[in-house]
Amino acid sequence: MRLILLLALFAIFKYSQSISLSDILKDLRDKIEELKKSQACPESPLIPNFDLKAYLGKWYEIERITPIYEQGLKCVTAEYADKGNGIVSVKNSGVLPFNLPLSINGEARVKNASAPNFLTVQFFKDLNTDLFQGNYHVWKTDYTKYALVYTCKTKSTETAWILSRNKTLDSTTVAELKQFLNNRGVNSKKLTAVTQNCKN
Repeated sequence: MRLILLLALFAIFKYSQSISLSDILKDLRDKIEELKKSQACPESPLIPNFDLKAYLGKWYEIERITPIYEQGLKCVTAEYADKGNGIVSVKNSGVLPFNLPLSINGEARVKNASAPNFLTVQFFKDLNTDLFQGNYHVWKTDYTKYALVYTCKTKSTETAWILSRNKTLDSTTVAELKQFLNNRGVNSKKLTAVTQNCKN
């Protein structure tokens, strides 16, 4: 038994001698790059003729990849209104367990006029921190019936929403939007249905 252990240690020692420090560092760099790629967000599709004014108004969440701040929320809605100067007011509302209402206000703006469907949303602006700031990319919408929105800093924190102008959305449209997500590298199986059984 001791002989086998000694031979194993000798083999490990000899193998380690044949590998240079530069090889080890290169291997480490490669592993880090692989990890970065696995955490990279998918490229958002550009909608060059995106009409922000037509997008404004009230939307209901139908399904979502649930972010931590929406855990346990039902009857979630988002309302957008034009504040002028390229700023959009944001009001997100929902209902917590025990029917406790919750709402939060923020602002959104287009980051670049050449990518009008890529917005930045900011909450708690007075705190002067980007901790409550995120991207809001409209991936697909017909303005009157449905919208598909995606946000991502890293793959492990990605969020997606299937939105509707009404409390329901037909299964065909939902399936098409899920396929659109899948085609862009987002696993639609991570989506969960949002309960919309509140009066408002």
